Amino acid sequence: MAMPPDEPESFPKLTERNRLLGDLLPERTCYDVKHYLINMDIDVDKKYIKGFVDISASAEENFTSLQFDLARKMKLNGVYYLDQTLKTTRKKDAVFVEFPNVNKGDNFTFRIDYEGRPLEAKRPPWDGGFVWEKDKKGRPYVSVACEGDGAGLWWPLKDHIADEPDDGATMTFTVPEELFCVSNGRLLDISSDIKNKKKSYTWSVNNPINNYNISVQLGHYVSVQDTINRNGVTDTLNHYVLDYHEEVARNHFKQAKTVIRFFEKYFGDYQWWDDGYKLVEVSYLGMEHQSAVTYGNNWDNWRGTRSWTSKYYGIVDGLLFHETAHEWWGNSVTAIDPAHMWIHEGMAVYSEALFIEDQLGYNVMVDFLLDKRKGIKNKVPIVGPRNQNYWAFGDSYIKGAWIMHTLRHVIDNDETWFNILKSFAVDNAKGHVSTEDFLNYVIHNTGYNYQIIFYQYFYTHKPPTLEYYQDGTQFFYRWDAVSGFNMPIDINVNGLERRIVPTKDIQEIEISEFSVVHIRDWEFLMFLKENLNLSKRDAS
Repeated sequence: MAMPPDEPESFPKLTERNRLLGDLLPERTCYDVKHYLINMDIDVDKKYIKGFVDISASAEENFTSLQFDLARKMKLNGVYYLDQTLKTTRKKDAVFVEFPNVNKGDNFTFRIDYEGRPLEAKRPPWDGGFVWEKDKKGRPYVSVACEGDGAGLWWPLKDHIADEPDDGATMTFTVPEELFCVSNGRLLDISSDIKNKKKSYTWSVNNPINNYNISVQLGHYVSVQDTINRNGVTDTLNHYVLDYHEEVARNHFKQAKTVIRFFEKYFGDYQWWDDGYKLVEVSYLGMEHQSAVTYGNNWDNWRGTRSWTSKYYGIVDGLLFHETAHEWWGNSVTAIDPAHMWIHEGMAVYSEALFIEDQLGYNVMVDFLLDKRKGIKNKVPIVGPRNQNYWAFGDSYIKGAWIMHTLRHVIDNDETWFNILKSFAVDNAKGHVSTEDFLNYVIHNTGYNYQIIFYQYFYTHKPPTLEYYQDGTQFFYRWDAVSGFNMPIDINVNGLERRIVPTKDIQEIEISEFSVVHIRDWEFLMFLKENLNLSKRDAS
């Protein structure tokens, strides 16, 4: 773990684009999206899309103007409501539409016609956009990933993480007839246009879905079906892979069943069974597209495309596990603002640790987390500024997981801890939460106020430092941390575990001379600093 600088690095300067995308301005809060109907033609040769989106919504307030979002490089052909063409104004990636009077409580639908060459992803999935690739046989192989950059890169919508379409989405993609199209949810229909050598695929999602999770994949796909028995109920898994990977997928993807059973055990039911679960092969590493998790790893638990995907002791494909984890942490339990992205990423990595513990035992889990801890940078707090379209990635993965590991040992009661995790996931399924929501849930279920501990770990860039010194028959200690920090930790004295509750004041305990003292820093995220001055009565 890297030593933090004295002062944190600055968060990115707020741009006008991110203000418009990140803030829930009146032109966005005035309506609540209920359903998206997406219809587009994808010209693979020209890397061009053209189509329309029908947005069905309810009015939360009386309004005459609303905002939707569409990348400025995409051409807006028109916005239509009640057979009228509406006047629009564009500002960065935001589009403001003038409506006739719409009254609070009204249900309404408007259509957006658009077209253009969507942004091409330079380094998917970290840089968003379309991925226009060829498979190993030189055939078109197309996908899209847009978390962070926004779904407005390729279709018009209310592009904020806090507003999901309550009644889901219906997606129709018209593509070259030789390609198979895979999207989220269930495949409803395939129709052919023989004259133009095209096929149209209609997929449907019945549940709320994060906007960036709506996806499309084109290729020479075949279906690889499997079944899973869970609590006496049999569900079908319907994966899609390139035709020449059918055999390896049929074997490699079997582990998805073990992963799903683990998550249902620890975090409650998979929320999207009516939309299905499937893994979809893509050319990039992968993404957590709801009910259509994309996979681009190396078909090997020990040798993944990226090194981190192989550090799971051979028991699971790390990429497959991590992206499936987001079906619970990210897709079901969703951050109210991307500033709280640790709820997605930190919980996903912590789930990886718990899976290793479940399969291989506690000590192997600790080994996994100790190796992960080396990657913590401590440059900025892991919770960033809200309403600025700031996607707080970075340390949210590993540091977020380590904060959960720390909190488990602070609470020091596994029954309570695992009940908190599962009940929080169940109680907030298909909902939006913040760091404060999780804090309040922990307080309610433990009866202890962890507010200062949360502030130290989530809202400052510095983990606490335990200063200590052993002098004869005394062991001195104190926290170097924010004011009021009093997190308990455990130490070993001559092999016996003992709990101490350091504060910012110097404290001491009596020990026998020449005792062997080990601070259990494998349980808590902290720095250790030996400080001779602690043994002096005038130490400050």
